[in-house]
Amino acid sequence: MDSKVRTFLIADVRGYTRFTEEHGDEQAERLAAKFAQVTREAVELRDGEVVEVRGDEALVVFDSARQALRAALDVQARFAEETEADPRLPLRVGIGLDSGEAVSTQGGGFRGAALNTAARLCTLAGGGDVIASEGTLHLAGHVEGVRYVDRGRVNLKGVSQTVHISRVQPEGTATTSNNWFLTILAPVRAGALGWKAVLTVCLIAAATAAGVVWATTRGPSAEGRTADTAGMKAGAGAGVTMTGAMTSTASQTDMTPMEQLQTYATDHSWQCSKANALPRLAEASMVCEIDVRGYPLVLQLSLFRNGHALERTYKAALAKSRIPAKSGECSSTSWGGEVGWLHGEGEPGGRAFCYLSGGRSYVTWTSEAGKKLLGSARLNTLQHRHLSAWWLAIRHDVV
Repeated sequence: MDSKVRTFLIADVRGYTRFTEEHGDEQAERLAAKFAQVTREAVELRDGEVVEVRGDEALVVFDSARQALRAALDVQARFAEETEADPRLPLRVGIGLDSGEAVSTQGGGFRGAALNTAARLCTLAGGGDVIASEGTLHLAGHVEGVRYVDRGRVNLKGVSQTVHISRVQPEGTATTSNNWFLTILAPVRAGALGWKAVLTVCLIAAATAAGVVWATTRGPSAEGRTADTAGMKAGAGAGVTMTGAMTSTASQTDMTPMEQLQTYATDHSWQCSKANALPRLAEASMVCEIDVRGYPLVLQLSLFRNGHALERTYKAALAKSRIPAKSGECSSTSWGGEVGWLHGEGEPGGRAFCYLSGGRSYVTWTSEAGKKLLGSARLNTLQHRHLSAWWLAIRHDVV
C-alpha cells in the first residue's frame, strides 16, 4: 500500500431522494446515469481518477490540488449546461474537497482522514457550490481564473479541530445591491424587526470515524461497504456546526420568521443578510447573492403570515411589472409572461411572472406548498436560460 498526499473531490446530487419520490425510479436512474457520465468526462480531462460512483454520489482523486479545483469548476459548469438543456433531469450538485496523506487499499480504494473531511464539506455545499479546505487551497496556491471566497472556520463532526473553508468560484464574480426588488414591491421600513444570525446547519446523529475507507465493487463485503457508505453519504451521517455567525436552534417551530428564512441560506450555502426593507405585509425578508454560471444573481425571499397576504403582495408586484396575467411563458426558450407551476404531480406550487429589462432577467414567484413565501430573483444578463435553469430547480427547495 502506497501513501502520498492526494486531493479528494466528493460530489453529491442535491434533492435526489425527493426527485426519486416525485418522478419514480426510472427517471431517477436516468438522472444518476447522467450525473455519472458528466462527472467522468469532466474530471478525466483534468487527470482525475473516478474511484467510484454510487447513484447520486461520486468520489474522485487527484494528484494535483490545482487540477482538482479546476475540475470542480469544470464539472459544475457542465452540470449547469446539462440542466439547462434538459430541466427534467436537474443536476444540482454540491462538491467538497480536501487534501491530505492517504493510502491506497488492495480493493482499489483509499483510506485517510482527508476523505472524511471532503465528505463533510460536501454536506455544506449547496447545488452548484464548491467548498474546499484551507489545506487544499494552500497546496494549490493561486490558480488563474479561480477565486477563493473565505467562509470562515467550521466544526465538522468526526474532525477534532475546526476547519478553515472557502467557496471556490470562477474569477470575476461581483456583488450587487437589491434596490430593484424594493421598487417592485413598494416596501415599508422594517425598524422593529431584529436580525438574529443564529441557525443550525445540520443536526444529524450518526457519525463515522475519521479514517474512511472507499472501495470499488471489487472491494470488501456488503457489511464493509455499508460502513464505507456512511462516509460517502455524509449528508445522512454528519453533524456540522458553523462557528461565529451560526449556532444551532432547538427546532424550526421555535425560530423567528427571519431564522426560518435563513435556513434556506444555510441549506444552500448562500451569502444572505436581512433585507433593508420589508415588502408590505411580510413578516421577514432576506437578500442573497448567488453566482449562476459566472453571473451575479440577487435573490430576495420574503415570508408571509398567511396565503391572503402573500397573494395580495404578489398581485401588486405583477401589476407593477405590467406583465399580463396568465399569458406567455417562463421557460428556457421563452421568458416573458405569468404562469402557474406545480411542486409535484397534482400539487400546485404557486404562480410566477418573468421578464427581461435593462440588460437583466427577472422572475418573481410564490411558494405555497409549505411556508407562505415570495421569491424574486434578478440575474445580471439577458441570457435568461441561465435564470430559467436555476429557478426550475430551486423553486422546489424553497417551500
